[in-house]
Amino acid sequence: MRTWKQFLKSLADKPRGFNADGRMVGVGLATAQDQARQRATAEVEDFLRGRAAEPRRTTTSS
Repeated sequence: MRTWKQFLKSLADKPRGFNADGRMVGVGLATAQDQARQRATAEVEDFLRGRAAEPRRTTTSS
């Protein structure tokens, strides 16, 4: 019988080289895809932080 910790780990971990469309994806490709998913949001966050740091021009007269 598995322990609680092993059970939670098995739920969280995705096997490397998982099936995609019935074919096996290699470990290297699976790792590259995981890294690309993580970096996708980082690029957007960097862009938004840069825009927030720029001085804002107002269109209303004071």
